[in-house]
Parts: sequence; structure tokens; C-alpha cells
Amino acid sequence: MIQRIQSVWLLLAALTMFSLFYFPIYSFPLDENMTMRLGSDYLGILLAGISIALSLFILFSFKNRKRQLSLLWLNILAAVALLGWLFFEINQQPKELGGRFSIGAFVPLIVILFLFLARAGISKDEKLIKSLNRLR
Repeated sequence: MIQRIQSVWLLLAALTMFSLFYFPIYSFPLDENMTMRLGSDYLGILLAGISIALSLFILFSFKNRKRQLSLLWLNILAAVALLGWLFFEINQQPKELGGRFSIGAFVPLIVILFLFLARAGISKDEKLIKSLNRLR
């Protein structure tokens, strides 16, 4: 299971998405104590939890590559939805406070990159299996 590269990418995607709970998403330089985090937003927590759970479920369902690919697209959709929701929430913040993006705002982008790399590994395995079946 871990010897496959997509397993590493899926584990990194889950860990990176989990790190979103620790990093601030948006900060205000005028007030250092005022930061926007994921912990106060229920839809964001739900989307991040779905993405983490899907990454781990895909990781452990390594025998069924077709299901992995379909669930991987669902996971990418959840990460894109989380990214859209975070930027929607950031746009709701008052502009006169002069806020700036923090590292947490870009975590879903990194997760999407890891998920696409995992998809490439799963597709490569699927092509290998199909080519071996042709040789028989």
C-alpha cells in the first residue's frame, strides 16, 4: 500500500488538509490578535473533514482503482468547494481593516495539487494492469 506513490500523495493531502485547522486563513495587520481561522466556520470544517476522510478512505481502498478514481474526483470537488467557500468568507470581511491572506488560504490549492498527483499515479497503475492483461 505505502510502496505506491499515490499512497504518499494521498497521505500528504490528508495531512495538509488537517493542517488547515492550525494555520490562520486571513489576518489583519492592524490588530495582531484578530485572525480568521477555520475553527469558527461550520461549512469549512465539514468540507475539510470530508476531504480528510475521503483521502484516508481512498488510501485504504487500494485494491479497487476504479473506485479510487471516482472518489478522488469527489475529493477534488470538496477541496475546490472549500477553496471557494474560504474566499467567499474572506470577501465578507470589512475592507477598511486592511487584511491579508495567510498560509491557510492556500492550503486547499496544495491539497488539490497532491490529489492530482495521486490521480496520475492511480491512472498509471490502471494502464499498467491493462497492458499486462493484454499480454496474457
